[in-house]
Amino acid sequence: MPDYAGKKGWILAASAFLLLALTPQAEAGSKIILTKFSQMTDISDRDSQMNGLARELGLTAAAIPLAPAEPLGLVPGVDIGLGISVADIHDENAYWDNAVADGKPKPVLILPQIIVRKGIPWGIDLGASYTPTVIGSNLSLVGAEAKWSFVKGSMLTPALALRVDFHHAFGASDFSLQTLSTDISISKGFGRLKPYTGVGMDFIFFNPDAFTNLKKTDPRELKGYAGVRIKLLLIQIVPEIDLARDFLIYSLKVGLVL
Repeated sequence: MPDYAGKKGWILAASAFLLLALTPQAEAGSKIILTKFSQMTDISDRDSQMNGLARELGLTAAAIPLAPAEPLGLVPGVDIGLGISVADIHDENAYWDNAVADGKPKPVLILPQIIVRKGIPWGIDLGASYTPTVIGSNLSLVGAEAKWSFVKGSMLTPALALRVDFHHAFGASDFSLQTLSTDISISKGFGRLKPYTGVGMDFIFFNPDAFTNLKKTDPRELKGYAGVRIKLLLIQIVPEIDLARDFLIYSLKVGLVL
């Protein structure tokens, strides 16, 4: 019998390599740098703009679940996929003009990513993600997550899960950015469809380097999300939308769940 799972695994691995190879490098003009903020004389306006920038960068960098609440299980219990997220930033605001090197921010930030998850005992899934570049900036991201499905769900009852996720940004020349996200989610399957929704909190840690003379800012934001996993044999397609007040992120993942 043909090993379709193995063939699809190789195809996905090749696709991941292609994603890395074709992801465009950061344009010099799109570099996010804090020089203009350091030169501002209106301290109140500067701090307000810095908080707005930190919030939107942090929400962009933070966790996008792209999975229902149910656990993967042990055997084989693997979820691997290629994802893309589009963050609808408020590029009309002054803080984006000041943050981008050429003063011409892109209308959206785009995040191509590779996502891998593995089920372990006790209804726990562990995962990692990598974004080679946040298109429209000079940043890249790595993330790690753990999800505990404290109610695994059944034919009649939904699954419930708690998740925690940490993301770290690389590539910035004068600041550091990390996010810590926690959420609770619920999902219920209906044939090949498994809709899910959740609510959580993103904690953002935006720390300008000392030479900028800018203050650290740590916004936190309540966020909701909803999506659906569409499963066709071993292939899964997962669209999702995330909302934090007026900030929207649209995402799509395609991959294998084994």
